[in-house]
Parts: sequence; C-alpha cells; structure tokens
Amino acid sequence: MSLEIQQTQDGSHTLYWAEKNEHYHSVHGSVQEARKVYVETALLPAIQACIAAKKDKVRVFEMGFGTALDACLTMQEANRQKIKIEYTAIEAYPLSEEIWRQLNHPQILGMDSACFESMHAQPFDGLLHEITPFFSLAKIKGDMQTVALPPNHFDAVYYDAFAPSVQPELWQAEIFIKIRQACTSPCFLSSYCAQGQFRRNLKAAGFYVERLPGPAGKREITLGFCS
Repeated sequence: MSLEIQQTQDGSHTLYWAEKNEHYHSVHGSVQEARKVYVETALLPAIQACIAAKKDKVRVFEMGFGTALDACLTMQEANRQKIKIEYTAIEAYPLSEEIWRQLNHPQILGMDSACFESMHAQPFDGLLHEITPFFSLAKIKGDMQTVALPPNHFDAVYYDAFAPSVQPELWQAEIFIKIRQACTSPCFLSSYCAQGQFRRNLKAAGFYVERLPGPAGKREITLGFCS
C-alpha cells in the first residue's frame, strides 16, 4: 500500500491510499466525521442502553482499525463517562510504525500520546489489553469473510470498511448476517456509507435501518438497529 498523510479541514490527518484512490477519512475533517458517524450515532445510544440494562461494560466491534481514530474517540468517551468499554477491531492491512507515528491524532484530540502508541504497538492477538482503566482493546489481523465473531456479544458496531466500490467483498449480505448474529439486543451499527444495496443487506440481515444526516461534506449516513 502506498499511503500518503494528508491534513483534513479540521486539522486532523487522514491517509490517502494511492492505488485505490481512496481516503481513510473524510477530507472535510477526520475527527468531526468519526465523532458524528461512530461516537454520536452508535456509541452513545449503546452506552445508554447498557446503563439502562445495568451492564457493567459496553462491547464495541470495529470493522477497520486503520489509524485508530475511532478507537481513540471511544476511549475518550469511556474515560469521560467512567464506563468500561471492551473494543475489538479487525484490520487486514495494519499500518507500519513509520506511518502511525506521524499521525497527529493525539495532538488534535488532546490525548496522552502513550495511549495512542499503545494502541498501535499492541499485538494482533485477538486478546483484550488494558489501555486505560476504562478502555481495553483487542486487535485481530484478518478479514470479515473468515473471522469468527462471538454470538450475542457486541452492543455497538462501527462499520468503517473502504467504500463498496473499492472493497465490494466487505459489503455482501452474508457479512451482515454474521454481524447480526454477534449483536446483543439492542445493538447499534453505524456507517458513513449510504449506499442503497448496503441498506437493503442490513435489512435482510435483521436490522432496522435509518437514514441520518451526515457530517460536513456528507448528506446522509446509516444507522442499523436490532432489538
């Protein structure tokens, strides 16, 4: 992968994948996009549902660990609300240390750079490692087609794969059937993607689907909900 670090409109970095002509995050602002699409749309309602159900933790699954931006924002929310979050992420193309050390996420987010480094340096062993007292991270190197997910486990899902035009295999109906089986009730799945076929696949897998206003530069995003 030929990756180029670029600055987005909110000052935060994204990566540009030259071979696919694809950015990891919105050029209109990496942080504002991730906060709107994943934290506000999936994480916050999942936290509220878990508190109402008197669960002692929230379990989040992310498709596409990438730069760790979504994980960083989730960790900050866990620390702010003092609620334990177990975060599992799958990534087929882990970033090299040369790349991730240049990213400005810690500075933009005002977070401890040691936590950011710990997230990236952690092995892809599928085991939970404590990053802070309220946030633990498990990383898996692999793809959605072959990964085995625990049944009835996750309270929130961040579906942050590259676009269907770039990685169509990650947007097939059977992928979302597998994810639905791994969801608790309720569970909140969010994605920047607003493609019609994606939404139909979510519905076929058993999700209720809502169209929501998107962040800057994006008209709509998608929320899938299962109860």
